[in-house]
Amino acid sequence: MYDDIPPFPSGLPVADIATIDFDLLSRGDEAQAQALLHSCQNYGFFYLSNHHVDSSFIFNLANEVFSLPLAEKMKYDMGTTGKYFGYKRSGGFFVDDKGTKDHSEFYNVSKDEVLGIGKALQEPSTDGNPQVVLDNFDRLKVFMTSCHRLVYTIVASLGRSLDLPLGLLESMHELDRPSVDQARVTCAPPIKPSETITLGEHTDFGSVTVLFNQLGGLQVLAPNKRDWEYVQPRPECAVINLGDSLIKLLNGKLYSAVHRVVSPPGPQGQLVRHSVVYFARPNSNVKLRDLFTYPTEDDVKKLEGDTGERLLNADEWVKQRAKNWNTAQYKDKESYKASRGTEHNRDQWDTVDPVRFVEKPSKQVEAV
Repeated sequence: MYDDIPPFPSGLPVADIATIDFDLLSRGDEAQAQALLHSCQNYGFFYLSNHHVDSSFIFNLANEVFSLPLAEKMKYDMGTTGKYFGYKRSGGFFVDDKGTKDHSEFYNVSKDEVLGIGKALQEPSTDGNPQVVLDNFDRLKVFMTSCHRLVYTIVASLGRSLDLPLGLLESMHELDRPSVDQARVTCAPPIKPSETITLGEHTDFGSVTVLFNQLGGLQVLAPNKRDWEYVQPRPECAVINLGDSLIKLLNGKLYSAVHRVVSPPGPQGQLVRHSVVYFARPNSNVKLRDLFTYPTEDDVKKLEGDTGERLLNADEWVKQRAKNWNTAQYKDKESYKASRGTEHNRDQWDTVDPVRFVEKPSKQVEAV
C-alpha cells in the first residue's frame, strides 16, 4: 500500500522470535520442524519465510473497504451476539478493565462463502458483502487457499513432533470442510499520543493466525514475563502465531501468546495502519478436548456420556469468544478478564480440567 515507509525505529524492545523456512518445513526438514516446535512452546510467534502468498492486493482492498461511507459499512455490521463475519466498527471492542473502547476497524470475510463450502454452497449470499469485496472473491480464494496451505503444513508438523496419531491434527483443519476460517483486513488511523492502544491485549480464538503487515504496532508478551515487545515487520515474511483452540486440542503443550496492537512507533505513527490476516480454526464440528486422551469421535461420545456435559465445538467456541470481546458485554473487570482468552488467564486455566470445556461453563471456567 505504501511505497515509502519510514523505518522501524531502533532501540525499541523487539521480540526475539525465530524464522521458519516454509519450503524446508514442507519437505519435512527435521531442523525446521524442531525450530517450529520450540517457537510454539515459547513465544507462540514466529516469522515464516518463503511462504509464496501474495497479499499485496488485499492491502489495496483494505483501503477500498475502509474508504466506504460509514453508513455503507454499517450495513454489514457484525453486531454484538457473536456473529463473526462482516464489519467491526471502531469502538466495538474494549481494550482495558475500565471498558475503554478500541481504535480500530476491521472487516472479516468467510472462507466458506468465498470457496462455496457447506451452507455457503447451498445458500450463497447476495448481499452479505459490499460490492468491492464481491468483486475480489476470485483473488480472495487464491489468498485463502495459499494461507491454508501454510496452516495445514504447520499443524501437520506439530502433530508429528508431538507424537499425535498420524494425520489427526491436520484432519481437523481441512480446507474444503465447513469452518469459521476467515480473511480479515484492518484499519487503525493515527491516534493521540495519550491513546496508544488500538486493539487490546488478547489471545486469538482459533488454531493458527497468518499475518501480513507493513507498519509496526503489534506487540507480544515475552514468555513468563509482563514485558511488551514489538514484533518488527519483515516485508519478506509472514508473522504466524497460535490460538487458543489449538492449545486446548493439544492440552496446553504449546503456547497461545498474549498480544495487542498499539500505535506504530516513531514516524510510522503518522500513517494509517492496515494489516491483512488469515485466521484458521478447527473444522466446525471438531469438539475442543485433549487429543492425547480423546483422539476419536467415539472417545468424545464416551467423555460426554460419562460427564453428562456437551463439549463445545469449534464454531460455538469462536462465537462465545467473539461475544465476550464486544463492548456491549462490558460490565466490570471480570468482563475484561473473560474477554482476553485462555492463555491470558492461565492461572485460572491451570486449575481447570482442560478437557472439559462445556456448553454451560462454571464460573471458574468462564474466566478462560
